[in-house]
Amino acid sequence: MSLLRIGMGLFFLGTGLQKISGLDETAQFLIRSELYLPEIVALPLACTGVAMELVVGACLLGRFHYRGAAAWGIIMCSVFLLLYIQAWARGLVLSCNCLGSTHAIENYPLDTGMRVLLLGAMTLILWDSRQERFTFNPTRRLDVSEL
Repeated sequence: MSLLRIGMGLFFLGTGLQKISGLDETAQFLIRSELYLPEIVALPLACTGVAMELVVGACLLGRFHYRGAAAWGIIMCSVFLLLYIQAWARGLVLSCNCLGSTHAIENYPLDTGMRVLLLGAMTLILWDSRQERFTFNPTRRLDVSEL
């Protein structure tokens, strides 16, 4: 599970860092998805998504607020999955700045399947975050009676 957590942390950090230089491309992806949102909110939504990817990636790597990072990771993966499913169902031709490269989405089943796998990985990480950890931390008592 540690390898999965570290891998997903590196994945989210890598894609977040890649998207920082292409925030306009991410905003255009939201506009091309025809979600009927005002264009003025596309860039703030893109910035929020990139910030969430960076925070979730850093938290997964550092195991800092692990359960919360896993929950936010599931929310992000679910939103991305819903975006792809609705675009696929509506027959939209999209290109995205995601999964490590900017590419035109030509094979919706493959891209959607990859997002299902990411969602499954994040679900496993959330399950792992809810497991009790037994650590051996003996409590030391200092004997100060002779001082």
